[in-house]
Amino acid sequence: MLAVNAPASSAHASLSRARVARGAIRLGTFPRGALGSTRGHRRFAPRRAVAPTAAASDERVTVIGEALWDSLPQGLFLGGAPANVACHLNELGRSPAVVSRVGDDELGREVIRRLTTRGLDVRNVQVDTDGIPTGFVVVTMDGAMPSYDIVQPSAWDAMAVTDALMEAASDAVVVYGSLAQRDARSASAIDAAAAAASRRVFDINLREPFIDPATCVRHARECWLLKLNDDELPRVFEWCGLEGIDASNVTAMACATREALECENLCVTRGGDGAVLVSSSGSVAQHPGFEVEAIDTVGAGDSFLATLLDSLLDGKAQEVALERACRIGAFVATKQGATPRHDAEGIKALKRK
Repeated sequence: MLAVNAPASSAHASLSRARVARGAIRLGTFPRGALGSTRGHRRFAPRRAVAPTAAASDERVTVIGEALWDSLPQGLFLGGAPANVACHLNELGRSPAVVSRVGDDELGREVIRRLTTRGLDVRNVQVDTDGIPTGFVVVTMDGAMPSYDIVQPSAWDAMAVTDALMEAASDAVVVYGSLAQRDARSASAIDAAAAAASRRVFDINLREPFIDPATCVRHARECWLLKLNDDELPRVFEWCGLEGIDASNVTAMACATREALECENLCVTRGGDGAVLVSSSGSVAQHPGFEVEAIDTVGAGDSFLATLLDSLLDGKAQEVALERACRIGAFVATKQGATPRHDAEGIKALKRK
């Protein structure tokens, strides 16, 4: 058994890495309309039979993507945005299915053990038999802000389409991001799961240099919930062929982007400054955030997404859902690691800005 939060081995540190600095976002220039077409790609049919305000607490949730180890100065922590979301959904009382892939190695067995201990359905955590190791990321902290060195290769790049995966995704709320689509194998698995979903939740989660604007726009289009941060919003805005709104006007940019993508709900997180949630009904909810001293922001956005999703599925009003998501996201930022246990008293004690 892997020691809890054990220091990373030097063997992993010596592997080749692709450096990914969070927040290092630069706007690119793309031809107007060039990314709007889905020709040659699977188009996801929007399924809006259930209104976002209708209680749907019994809906199945399936989370698909990377499950890995974050190596922080304090040791190893279970990570990967989709796995983080699944852990936080479990803390909130849901039992999501996890779809990922790990290596046939000690780190992979420990991923499965940890997820199982958290009460998650791991029947679709595939074990690679071709020698690809479990995903591993070296996280460097600048204060509370992380940068990521993603070790390659990673088993989660080789997720396969299986009957069990399709059963888990069929008519479920499917949650996924863009990073696990950098390889054609996992991209195919995510495409298949997304096409089978009752509703799609897309956390764009851009990580340089693994960014494909066309893939991001295709999955964002007509999804039920799109989540992105205020660094990512200007990029997606431009990828949609939009212009004429200053990046400082987050709410206007969010509304225009949601309309262009025809998604049901779009949420923009703003770090310590809260979040904005806009919907197809025209409603806009805003929250200023909470007064906290951030220690480690790894996983804060994932806990935010899990809480927002849980609240919307339960039929909570947008303002209530946003307040709850900001509160738990702020709480997680005060803890080490991406998936701390939720402390009801600590969460309740946080003071709104």
